[in-house]
Amino acid sequence: MTDVEIALVTCAALPALDPDDRLLAEALRRLGCAVTPCVWDDEAVAWSAFDLALVRSPWDYASRREAFVRWAERVGRATTLRNPPDVIAWNTDKRYLRALAAAGVPTVPTAWLEASAPEPDLAALLVERGWREAVVKPAVGAGSSGLARVRDGDRDGAGAAALAALLATGDAMVQPFVASVPAEGEVSLIYYDGVLSHAVRKRPAAGEFRVQPEFGATVTAETPTDAERAVAEAALATLAAPPLYARVDLVAGDDGTPWLMELELVEPALFFAA
Repeated sequence: MTDVEIALVTCAALPALDPDDRLLAEALRRLGCAVTPCVWDDEAVAWSAFDLALVRSPWDYASRREAFVRWAERVGRATTLRNPPDVIAWNTDKRYLRALAAAGVPTVPTAWLEASAPEPDLAALLVERGWREAVVKPAVGAGSSGLARVRDGDRDGAGAAALAALLATGDAMVQPFVASVPAEGEVSLIYYDGVLSHAVRKRPAAGEFRVQPEFGATVTAETPTDAERAVAEAALATLAAPPLYARVDLVAGDDGTPWLMELELVEPALFFAA
């Protein structure tokens, strides 16, 4: 008989888990744990039967964030959920970056736009910020969903159209296009219980700037610099307690210093195979 029953939380598109998370499942089983992949919105799952529900790949949550947050609250009452419900509620809305920036963590500069506000003039915003190129994103989103690159100050209006589409369904954010990303990509530092485990570099494919595997990006092991670790640990230090797992995504800013792109505390790929 096993001592610990663990649910690895996934989505309906990945009922047998993401390949990377299968490595985690195998490692846990070698430790004597019973591991069961569970789809987060499957009403048949008895969450109280598990000692731990570990959020791994519920990657369809973004279009149903409120339902996902309610699910986390419910499961957090039934068993131990990690990361916990309050962290999930906070981290599933990218406006958490505002709090980190206010706390002094170097983050990618961001203009925050509310769906309830008058429709913004994107071209004027770019001129005001001095951004010839920018990226438009939803405030609630996963991966690169809803992301649009705005080129040459949005002379053709494509960025404004993309932004209007986002604001029709929720709040949005505009950031400068980070020039280092096409060549250098992002560095991701993975922490467990506040301790650095490993790091990877995600490089986009030629002619691309998105660093997700579905766009041809490659992942290689990386040794983070002292400056990268300092930014990552400054971001983690703003939290009330070290999370069980965290992935800190960094890019090189205009002067080469690290900028925080994301602090991923909900369902990040953790690159166990790296």
